[in-house]
Amino acid sequence: MAAIANGGSADDIAPGVDYFKKLNDAGNLVPVDVTPATIESGQTPVVIDWDYLNAAETKALPSWNVIVPDDAVVGGYYFQAINSDAPHPNAARLWEEFLYSDDGQNLWLAGGARPIRADAMVKAGTIDQGLYGKLPPVSGTPVFPTVEQTTKAAQYLADNWANAVG
Repeated sequence: MAAIANGGSADDIAPGVDYFKKLNDAGNLVPVDVTPATIESGQTPVVIDWDYLNAAETKALPSWNVIVPDDAVVGGYYFQAINSDAPHPNAARLWEEFLYSDDGQNLWLAGGARPIRADAMVKAGTIDQGLYGKLPPVSGTPVFPTVEQTTKAAQYLADNWANAVG
């Protein structure tokens, strides 16, 4: 997100690392694990994390605001697979089918995650409107890094993060 907001891309995250270096050099980077207590105390007044993780903090701290910047919308996904050697692969397939059913997608939504099938569920009237309406608003065109881009970015971070922010 920081890379995209600062002129980079999913292929070039260097501007994002440079941004965090500037924050660090100015004394504004606080690399701690965020909790409701660190937010409430002001130790972490700004948190850059997935929207569903930040939204979860609002349950403990209702004054916490979650904002998705429209100039740097980044999406992600979870990898899921069924092991071909699983003792009961059909049970795993049923689990996957459940996860992508309306009921399963509404459970993701209950956890603050955006269901991949949200648009279709809204159209069909099967989405939990109360939960869906609580999601932080998003505008802009999301960037979904590929596996290759994510791997390249992880290597760039491994090679450059410590030098940039210590």
